[in-house]
Amino acid sequence: VEVADFNMNIRPRLAWAKMWEMMGNHFAKIGCQDNAMVSMYAIDALRQLSFKFLEKPELAEFNFQRLFLRPFLDIMENPTSRDDIRELILRCVDNMIRSMSHNIRSGWKIFFSILTLSASDPSEKISTLGLAILQRLLDQHLDQLCRLTTFDDFDTGVVEAGGDEGKGPEQMTALEKRQRNANAEDFVGLCHASMSFVQTEESDNPLPIGLSMRALCHTACYADLIAEERVLPPVSGSQPNDPSAAGYTYEGLSDDEALEMVLWRPILDGLAAGICSTAPSSSGGVGCLVQRGSVITMRAILLRHGSMFSTSQWAVILRQVLLPAIQIGAEYDASPVTSITSESPAVSSLDFLNEALPLPPNTEDEGLLKFAKLAETDESAPTRPLGTAELLVEASFADLRHGGDGDLSKAHGLAKKDQEGKNDTEQPFPDSWVATTAPVALGMLTDIFSEIIIDMGQDGRDILWPIILEQLQRWAAGFPLMKSILQSIREEEEDGGNESNSQADVWLPCESLVRIGCKELYRIPDKLLEKLPTLNDDYAQAWPKLLFQTIADTLTKTVSVESDLHRDLVAAKLRRLGLEPDSLDQQVSSSTKNDVGNASKADLTVDRVEECVLEDGRKMEIPVSKIKLEAGSSLYDGDDPKKSSKDEENDGDEDENDEDDEPSYLREYIPSLKIRCVASHCLQQGIPEVVDIFSHVVGQDEVSKLLKALEDSRSMSSKASDDEDLAHAFQEALLFEWGGGVEEVESTLASVGGILHKGGAEMFFLTQQAGADKAIIHILSQLVCGHSAYSWDTKAYAEPLLLHRVIDILNKFLISERDNAEFINPNVWRTASDSGGKIALYCTCFVDVCSNILETILNFDDDQFNRNKAEIYPIICSLIRVQSEEIRGLVQEIFATKVAAVLGIAAGTSPANSSEDEIEGGDAQE
Repeated sequence: VEVADFNMNIRPRLAWAKMWEMMGNHFAKIGCQDNAMVSMYAIDALRQLSFKFLEKPELAEFNFQRLFLRPFLDIMENPTSRDDIRELILRCVDNMIRSMSHNIRSGWKIFFSILTLSASDPSEKISTLGLAILQRLLDQHLDQLCRLTTFDDFDTGVVEAGGDEGKGPEQMTALEKRQRNANAEDFVGLCHASMSFVQTEESDNPLPIGLSMRALCHTACYADLIAEERVLPPVSGSQPNDPSAAGYTYEGLSDDEALEMVLWRPILDGLAAGICSTAPSSSGGVGCLVQRGSVITMRAILLRHGSMFSTSQWAVILRQVLLPAIQIGAEYDASPVTSITSESPAVSSLDFLNEALPLPPNTEDEGLLKFAKLAETDESAPTRPLGTAELLVEASFADLRHGGDGDLSKAHGLAKKDQEGKNDTEQPFPDSWVATTAPVALGMLTDIFSEIIIDMGQDGRDILWPIILEQLQRWAAGFPLMKSILQSIREEEEDGGNESNSQADVWLPCESLVRIGCKELYRIPDKLLEKLPTLNDDYAQAWPKLLFQTIADTLTKTVSVESDLHRDLVAAKLRRLGLEPDSLDQQVSSSTKNDVGNASKADLTVDRVEECVLEDGRKMEIPVSKIKLEAGSSLYDGDDPKKSSKDEENDGDEDENDEDDEPSYLREYIPSLKIRCVASHCLQQGIPEVVDIFSHVVGQDEVSKLLKALEDSRSMSSKASDDEDLAHAFQEALLFEWGGGVEEVESTLASVGGILHKGGAEMFFLTQQAGADKAIIHILSQLVCGHSAYSWDTKAYAEPLLLHRVIDILNKFLISERDNAEFINPNVWRTASDSGGKIALYCTCFVDVCSNILETILNFDDDQFNRNKAEIYPIICSLIRVQSEEIRGLVQEIFATKVAAVLGIAAGTSPANSSEDEIEGGDAQE
């Protein structure tokens, strides 16, 4: 210690650096001694020497501070060092920053490395102390940390405070350029130090959630510093290959753009890692706090400072950072939420999913400013003013902490509740990323679209919108068909970075992601409607047309995947029964030539019935697939629930697929097909609202594409609902889901009243078909009866199509009611509630469609009704006897208005205008 102290001031610095290299190694060794007295004495001596050394200004071109402070870092990195020694080092660092921050230059790098190590320390006390030092550094020493430097004293080479923000790289000296690069490197180290406290993986020593959330607030502060140009990017040395080297940036950018992203990359990459974190982070009944907090912080930064980025930079952020993080987060989720499938597309079992956040208020919002003032009264609040992104994050976390609705204009009211008791109501599946974080994450893309992409003009529409749309379609439609990102990463690691040619399973979204994706896809029109007044005429017409094409394309792709799954499922089922798919068609063809009579494919598939007695004494029939083969023989499905164990042993050696386990094709195809059906239904549900908003802006081509997509969906679902092979596969999957055995099925059916239609193929695909018809009717009705000023002849185009669809739907509805009248219960018209027994599914699914058709007829003008009365009148008369009171009421109204007008009868003379008492009295006398 005395030798170091004596030589510090009298030796040339180069000579002193060589001496200290040996002495520093000795200090690091002694600081790790087991004897606490010895090691603490070494640290104390090192602290005193450090204070004396930091009093001397650091010369340009030298990094003596970094060299001198290195022993502190060596001790922190040594796994054998004592906990109390590491804590002492942190306190020394804290004291040096407080006292000597104005004189620290290259020493910042060592300090940030030490703080980074403290985040992964086994001692929670040390981790907490490390973050507290970072917080104090931001609150009290931000000016020293963000000092921009110039070099006025070139004789001594001493770094003086000043500013070079007005200089371009071509005006800077070599010394100024090197210092600018060094400042940027130190800032990146600071960002890494804060992001190290955001836990991204499971650990034996998990960090307190509060530390991670506070560290996320730091990243918003750093983003504000960059946006305010208090920290400037380097002027050279950008590279995209080595994360540990200086100048690490993204590839695919120009030189200037790449240099600008050097400062942003540690922030964006760190938040992306937080978004897809696998570490559990629940507190007070609220789950996935770190993941949601990372999304909220990323969203605040991008919405507040997104205008700083060029189109190329935005494309890189989306493709290389944001979308992979969101997709990996979804793929990591193995919670029960990902396996939940609703019993019908129209009745969701996923009402517990979170909602996307509303757009944040502007920077001048009164409520947000009140929150900022209220936050300043907190003893732990920084004395400095909060930046725009940091304020947004602080308000969002207050809202999250108190279970708010996301309206940050009310955040000041929530801040007052910090001292009050909270209602710790646990949300369903708090550890599910999909249930808690996915809606917020995908909603962020919608917000980016409305606040950034629309304002970027043609570049936003042609370059950035397709990138966001790809992610929306990947969740909503399962398209494009791609491997999971995690699977691709594993293959690259196994193949040494070479592209794999293996045919891995394609990733398909679960129903939760499908519903989230569809919901976000239909938030786009609402956001576009808000922005239309700010756009010029060309863009105001281009965006709605593009939106119609997008919806049509998404639905078309969904139906295409759905159709392929339907075909493959039936083919797999037939192969399991010993038939090739083509052979069945051949049998059907040949059987039509026999003298026995005309046969069809349906004639070859019959049901063998198992009659069972339920616990309550009722009898239950369970169908089993049976296919007639040539020469009069029959082939039964090998998954007979009553198959004896002896038969299993005999058949096991012949074909392991004939075991009593669930057939693989059921696991492979049924869930995916149900999810595709849900996707088609959800996509169709949002179409009427979009048509109402933008139909007057688009042209015939866009409308035709949308109608074509809906017609494809209607046709596909109609075929699927009539496919007996598909119905048997769905029922087989349901029986296996309930346990597979007859006893288990009996018990389950008894408990639910014997409902067999729920979860069946007919329920799923009739719902999809009804949704497609409803959307088609709505579009055509809008074109025929709408009052908007169209640029093309919509009535001539739509009226024949509308009439054809109306007649077809109403005729099928009447046939269904006639054939299934005994199964129709007025209580199940809309909800198909658990009333027991079989119900008329077609009538139940299509009653709303028929009501819409009748309302459309009521909206016809007199000329339209007169032109089509020959086709409409007979079927309207037939609807008088249907059991739906709503339909009969609409039919009565049509007769009282439209038909009465044709007959020349005034509406006032209609019996419908008589009082109910008079009508009831007349009925009684009769």
